[in-house]
Amino acid sequence: RPAMRKAIAGLGEVLVLTRHSVTVMPCRVATGPVPSEATVVFATDAFVDQAVLSSSLHQTWAIKYGSTLEKRVRYTPPDVFGTFPRPEPTERLAEVGRTLDTERREIMLRRDLGLTNLVNDPDTTDSADADVARMREIHVELDLAVMDAYGWRDVPLGHGFHTYRQMRRWTVSPTARVVILDLL
Repeated sequence: RPAMRKAIAGLGEVLVLTRHSVTVMPCRVATGPVPSEATVVFATDAFVDQAVLSSSLHQTWAIKYGSTLEKRVRYTPPDVFGTFPRPEPTERLAEVGRTLDTERREIMLRRDLGLTNLVNDPDTTDSADADVARMREIHVELDLAVMDAYGWRDVPLGHGFHTYRQMRRWTVSPTARVVILDLL
């Protein structure tokens, strides 16, 4: 689309998200190839945005305000991104966004893994797989950094495997989800 091409013209990379997804997790890609219509393109290369859009807060918002296709979230930008209140950027958000991108990319390439298997496979325990344990640790750090950016340090997040709308995933607890949605 011409408007998208214009918006990303000065960027070497952008964040993209699969329009129908179990993970609701953006990835950083080069701007050269033409993105598929099955992706949502965010005209940003900021690691702060990668952190916020990769957080459980954003995932929870997307699950609540997007639609679904089978068990997958259908990410609808006007309903999800357009209404999602973003926090002020912080250096901590930039750091954890960069860490997430760098370490996740390395692990996924080295092991030929996709996002779902890397983080959301409940059959893989932290003690059985150091890479999976590290990714889950980064996601906890990321969520804490995002909560801190909003000024919500006192909300217990209770990370673990939780079921929400028929999806079992590594995320914040059901109680935390309710509190987060109320705060947002």
